[in-house]
Amino acid sequence: MGKGKEQIAFRVTPQMKREIDLIMDSDGSRTQNDFLEHAVRFYIDHLLAGSMTTLPVSVTSAIDGRLGMLEDRLSALQFNNSVELDMLVQIIARAYKFNDTALRKLRSDSVKNVKQTSGRVPLANAVKESDEAEWQG
Repeated sequence: MGKGKEQIAFRVTPQMKREIDLIMDSDGSRTQNDFLEHAVRFYIDHLLAGSMTTLPVSVTSAIDGRLGMLEDRLSALQFNNSVELDMLVQIIARAYKFNDTALRKLRSDSVKNVKQTSGRVPLANAVKESDEAEWQG
C-alpha cells in the first residue's frame, strides 16, 4: 500500500471488473487502484461542479484562467485601438471644420450603416457612397 493512503473496501460485479480491466490501460492507469482513484476523482469533481457544468473542476479552472487572459488581452487591444481612433478623429477635426448639422447627419448615417451591416462596413462601400452623395462640410 502507498504512503499516506488508507484502504477501503470496494466490491464490484464481475461485469464491472471486466469493464475496468478492458478500459484501464486507455486512461494511463497501471493498476486497478489507480483507475478507481481516477474514476472517483472525476466523480467528485463532477459533484463539486454541480449543475453548472459536467467538466471537472480542474478543467473549468484552467478554462477560466485562459479566458481571463484572453479578456485582458482583448481589453488592452481595444484600448490601443480606441487611442488610435481618437488620434485619427482629432486629426480630422483639426483639419476640417464641420458644422453641427453635417455632423448630426453623418452620425445618423453611420448608425444606420452599422446597424444594417452588423458592424461590418467595408471601406469600398463608404467610398462609393461618399462619391454618390454631396458632402456639406
